[in-house]
Amino acid sequence: MVAVLPPLLSDQPPEVPQRVGLGDRFHYFRGLSGRRYLFSAIEREDVGDFRSAVALIAHRAPGGRLAASWIGLTDPFGRVEGANRRLPTASSDSVVLVHLLSATDGERRALLADLAAPASAAAIAA
Repeated sequence: MVAVLPPLLSDQPPEVPQRVGLGDRFHYFRGLSGRRYLFSAIEREDVGDFRSAVALIAHRAPGGRLAASWIGLTDPFGRVEGANRRLPTASSDSVVLVHLLSATDGERRALLADLAAPASAAAIAA
C-alpha cells in the first residue's frame, strides 16, 4: 500500500466512453514516466470483487478532474494489501477506481511505483 498525495490529478476522461453515454466511469492517471493508466470507477463495497488489481481513491478537484489521495493493490482474494486489509476511510464524496489491465504482479507494482512517483517528487521538492 502506498499513500498518494495530490497533485496526482486525472487526465481528461477517454472521449469514446463519454460519447456513448458512459460519462464519468473511466479515468486516466499519468505516472512520472508519462505513461497513462486507465481506471474504472466502482462502488466502494465492490472492491473485494476485483482480485489482483490496483485500487485508487480520489476526490473531485476544481475543474472536474480527480485528485488521488490513496493507491494500493488487491491480492488474489480481493483483499487490499496491508495491515488491515481494507480501503482506508475516505469522505462520502470520494471515488473508488480500479485498474485491471496489468496482467502480472510485477506490472501492478511498477504501475504503483510510477503513479506514486509524482507525489514523492513533489514532497522532495517542497
